[in-house]
Amino acid sequence: MDSDLSAFRGLSFMPSRIPALDALEVFVPAGTERDAAVEDVTARTGASRWFPAEGGHRVLILFEGGAYDRSRFALAKGAWDHEHCKRCSDRIESMTLCWVTDGGPHVLLCEECYRLVAESGGSGGA
Repeated sequence: MDSDLSAFRGLSFMPSRIPALDALEVFVPAGTERDAAVEDVTARTGASRWFPAEGGHRVLILFEGGAYDRSRFALAKGAWDHEHCKRCSDRIESMTLCWVTDGGPHVLLCEECYRLVAESGGSGGA
């Protein structure tokens, strides 16, 4: 377990509360997962979530602005409503206290994982 924490020890963290963000929503039929339009929009932020649905997937793509095909994608206000801890993958609901790096690679930790990192001799921040 200790070696599991070592990857986070040299990073500097600050407390944060991530708000719910907007997402683009689209249905991707089974067998068409390599859809160029979906890949293009996803490439902007690198973040998408795929939910199994009858006949394919309901896909949410983090939206930070920009043009998109309004006949294909729907803007879903506040649909990006959680994140995941980089260490344990636990779900962190929007506006819940969490810890993010204040520089360098973007890393987000839940309170428990941040506490473990800090107790193990690293946190470099708050």
